[in-house]
Amino acid sequence: MFFENGEAAITFQVKRVFTDKERQTFLERFAPYKSDELESLIVTESTVNLLYNPTKIMERHDTIEPAGIPFEVLKKVVGDVIV
Repeated sequence: MFFENGEAAITFQVKRVFTDKERQTFLERFAPYKSDELESLIVTESTVNLLYNPTKIMERHDTIEPAGIPFEVLKKVVGDVIV
């Protein structure tokens, strides 16, 4: 399940515990996207949280809905793990 988690985070959550391999894969997939817009990826037992800077995204991409870009990136990061 994906959802906005406050003003600067998008969360992907599952009802099971991620394996160590899945956690590592998420971090590796996020690495090319890391920037001052998409700041960090936090992986817990069953969530993946992408922290982003909404102001920078709005200014640089001329949008009033900054969550769309990090949402698409998070979908790519979790890829085939979607349950």
